[in-house]
This record gives sequence, C-alpha cells and structure tokens, in this order.
Amino acid sequence: MTEVIAEEGLKQAEPRPSRAPVQKRGQQRVEAILDAAEAVFGDMGVDAATTNAIAERAGASVGSLYHFFPNKDAILQALAERFAATMTTMLARELRLDEPWVPLPVLFREMIESFAQMDEAHPGYLAVCRATDSASGGKSAVSLQMEEHMQELVRTLLARRMPGIPEAEAARHAALSVVVVHAVLDHVMSVEEPLRSGIRSALVDMLVRHFTPLEAQFPRATSP
Repeated sequence: MTEVIAEEGLKQAEPRPSRAPVQKRGQQRVEAILDAAEAVFGDMGVDAATTNAIAERAGASVGSLYHFFPNKDAILQALAERFAATMTTMLARELRLDEPWVPLPVLFREMIESFAQMDEAHPGYLAVCRATDSASGGKSAVSLQMEEHMQELVRTLLARRMPGIPEAEAARHAALSVVVVHAVLDHVMSVEEPLRSGIRSALVDMLVRHFTPLEAQFPRATSP
C-alpha cells in the first residue's frame, strides 16, 4: 500500500472505519500510534504530516499502522475522539459536581488552569480540532458531541448550585459559557506570555462576574 493512498485529502468521503484492537497489546499499539500522531501533527501540522512520519515516530512499520488505520484521516478522527473524551472527563472532574458549595472564583480558576495544562501538554490538540472542523466545513461531529457533553455537565452544575433555575435558562447559560471558554482558550494558544496568562485570568474573572448575579437570583445549595 502506498503513501498516496494514505494521504488522501481531508475533504474526501468518510474514511473506512479503523480496526478495533481485540487484545491489550493491540490497544497499546493503537495508543502508541495516536501518541505519535499527536506529536507529529503538533510539530508539522496536519497537512504536512504523513503516515510514514507517524509510523516512524511510533517506532512501528507503516504496515503495522495500516493494520489499525486505513489512512491519515482515520488517525485524525481517532485522535479527535480521544481528545474529546479527555476534555469531557477533565471538565466533569473540575466542575466538582459533588461539591456545589465551592466558591465560583476557585471553581473557575481550577477549571481554566486544568484546560491550560492540557493545551500545553498536548500541542497537537489545536491542530487536530481545526483540521477535523475544517474537513467538515464547520464543526465536526466530534466537536459538536464534545460541546453537547460539556453543556450537559454545566447544566448539571447549575441545577445543583441553583436549584430554582429554569431548565431553559440553565441551558442558555451553559451553551454560552462552553462556547466562550472554547473560543478564548483556542485564541490563547496563538499568543505568548504574559498575555496568555492575562487572558486566562480575565476569562476566569468574566465567568465569575457572569454567574455571580445568577447565583444571587437562584440561591445555591449550602455546604453540609
């Protein structure tokens, strides 16, 4: 199988499904390939990256890579899904849904810091998100699903902190906050320090200022 087959454009039809590993060793190989792809996409960008470069970074043969992924698009899709799962899990942890009495400044500061640490630890994240969205002509199915999961988590948080808030209002504020946080953190990755840290701090302050009056309108649960 040639590299020409592997490097079909991102705007082609949906790639053939990746082959799911059935053994632990196979899963480890898949994770190694995805780790390598993340590094290559971060270093070279998605367009310039090749399956040869990914296989070399993973310490595997191209044939081994093709055993699990038919082409670069399939790798990109799998990596986007892994990022989405990681981001959603992180948000679920940082929102501290079982601790609805945590002060808003603490809650939002810890949440934004965690997202910032992930962005810096995974330089390929932004490239993958942009590539999958671009290939879809807007937001990809993975991006849309991730946003919906995040909005659901924020709606749950609001319902626990503000028991009287109407569902429609909670949904509106959840959608707004998720879109704004995603857009700001996306932008932050394109600027240097100290502006980067300053924007993140301003984002935390903006979230606190937005949700504080809402908590006053719908008194939150008290600490045990």
